[in-house]
Amino acid sequence: MSYPCIPADPCLNEGSWIEYKCKFADGFYGEFCQFPICRNGGIYSNGFCFCPENFQGTECQEAKDRIEVKDVLLDATVGMKTKVENREFTPELQNKSSASFQAFEKEFKEQMRDLYKHIEGYQDVVIHELTQGSIVVNYMVLLKVPASTKANETLKTISNELINAITSSTTCNESCEGDNFE
Repeated sequence: MSYPCIPADPCLNEGSWIEYKCKFADGFYGEFCQFPICRNGGIYSNGFCFCPENFQGTECQEAKDRIEVKDVLLDATVGMKTKVENREFTPELQNKSSASFQAFEKEFKEQMRDLYKHIEGYQDVVIHELTQGSIVVNYMVLLKVPASTKANETLKTISNELINAITSSTTCNESCEGDNFE
C-alpha cells in the first residue's frame, strides 16, 4: 500500500518512516517527529531531558520557583548633601544652564570622582540643587550594585562609605550628610 501524497521519507529530525509512521527520532514526537520532547531549551539525551538551570520537569516544562540571577547590576542612588565653604553662593548657581553652575558642576564632579574612586559601583554624581550657606550641594550619587538578596545591605554599606569619604575629606565638616534613598 502506498500513500501518493506523502513523500518517501517525510520524517524530520532523523526519524525513520516505518509502516507509514515516523519513529525513532530521538528526542522528538509528532506525526512527522517535528516537535522536541524537551521544552525551554532542554537537551534530550539517553531518554531524559536535561533542563536549563531555571527550568524543571520531565520535559523542562516548568519554571523553577526560584530563579538564579547572575552577573546583573542594579542602578542605585544615594542622596547626599554637603557644604562647600571655600566658595561664595551667587544667584547664577540656581540656574543649571548658567556658565557659573556648569563650571561649578564640572569641578564638583571631578572632585567627587576622585573622592569616591574607591567606592564599589561608583558611577557619577548628579547635582539636584545648589543653595545658600556658603554653597550647599544637594546631590545624588549614582551607583551600580550586584543584584542579590543582599543588595540592600550592600547599598547601606556603600552609603556609609560615601558618608565616611565626604566627612573625612579636608573640604568637609560636620555639615556633610547622606541618606539612602530606597
